[in-house]
Amino acid sequence: MRRTLRLVLWFSLAGLLLLAGAALVLYRGTQHVPEFYRQALSPQGSLAEQVQRGDDLERKALALRNAAIKPGAWRAEFSDAEVNGWLAAILPQNHPGNLPAEVREPRVKLDDGSVRLGWRLDGPRFQAVISLQAELYLTDQPNQIAIRLQAVRAGWVPVPLTPFLEEVSDAARRAGVDLSWSQQDGDPVALLRVPAQHPKYPARELRLDALELSDGKLTVAGHTERRG
Repeated sequence: MRRTLRLVLWFSLAGLLLLAGAALVLYRGTQHVPEFYRQALSPQGSLAEQVQRGDDLERKALALRNAAIKPGAWRAEFSDAEVNGWLAAILPQNHPGNLPAEVREPRVKLDDGSVRLGWRLDGPRFQAVISLQAELYLTDQPNQIAIRLQAVRAGWVPVPLTPFLEEVSDAARRAGVDLSWSQQDGDPVALLRVPAQHPKYPARELRLDALELSDGKLTVAGHTERRG
């Protein structure tokens, strides 16, 4: 009887040690910082230079918007340095309430055909660097952009996708974004549709012709036609 009790105690202790070891490994895994995020977070020049890159991004976005409402072809290129300059210097200064309180220091890395996004999650009970990788491409439907989510992780630990997708859907509804979901080889795919008409210019139709990601650069191109 005593021998059986000792065996039960030893097995129980071994199980607890295994659980504690697994929990420690998972915790350390969540504290891992992806290399792309580490590099994107490191200072890219002075604050003034980051502000300038952020201003360049806003200037290009405004120029693209103005070109897209006029008949003719249009095209624009954005670099991840400009995006990260805007995220580092313009977003916290001019739009401090646009991110949830627990999200800090978002950064991006543009690669061939894909984008990586990372941010610090600083919650009351959990802190980690969250990262995701996604493919961006145009579908065969007019003005429809597909975002295929390939991985969402806390450190190197995979994050359950269902709560994440629900948050994205809720944010899209609040912003009035036309968002639906599909799947490709088991990966969730967000489908976004760019409006073909501007409310002020109903007789003009916008067509998105190209959406390309290369090393460090996003290229957007299209044309606008008169209707009627």
